[in-house]
Amino acid sequence: MKELVNLTEVENIIGYNFKTKKLLIKALTHSSYSNEHRVESNERLEFLGDAIIEFIITEKLYREFKGKEGDLSKTRAMIVSEKPLAEAVDRLGLDKYLIKGVGESRNTTQSKAIKCDMFEAICGAIYIDGGIEEVKKFFTVAVGDIIENLKVTGYVDDPKTKLQEMLKTAKIVYSTSKSGADHMPVYKTSVFINDVKMGTGKGSNKRTAEENAASEAIKNLKKV
Repeated sequence: MKELVNLTEVENIIGYNFKTKKLLIKALTHSSYSNEHRVESNERLEFLGDAIIEFIITEKLYREFKGKEGDLSKTRAMIVSEKPLAEAVDRLGLDKYLIKGVGESRNTTQSKAIKCDMFEAICGAIYIDGGIEEVKKFFTVAVGDIIENLKVTGYVDDPKTKLQEMLKTAKIVYSTSKSGADHMPVYKTSVFINDVKMGTGKGSNKRTAEENAASEAIKNLKKV
């Protein structure tokens, strides 16, 4: 059977070599391909991965963060939500390895939901093949920067909102530029507070770049 994707490339990206390669193929198989070819999709692995990710984050927050149960729950919900997991897929370049059906392949961009499902399915596959510690390694590489930022900034909400709350009367301006190919754009944002540049950020879309710039500004303000 012809290899549908380069599994070695995928393994290099996620930092884990599968003993059972079929598990990785299944994790990358979208339901659109499954329906067309009568093979199992990644939906069951996604279901498992979702629970595993929640456990990993819950344990990490319990061990490394102070705060009440309600605050920890809110933080966990932000980290395991669709947006950061989809962005992790973008950042790692995993989206191009999704095995899709003919109809879905016509879509030039994949939704955040599909990318999030893919991330969860990969975590589920790694768990079955190598255990929880291997999932933790992959998750830390893929999403660990979010947790580290939280340790510094202390925010659980959108960093742009947090920055505005910190500086209620300040003039905050975001300046964003776009570069790269149309199918793989790179946005770079600088945030100015009262005309002073306080942070920069990059992202695959304008909103992400602005949020990353705001996050850096919050870190810089805490150093003052």
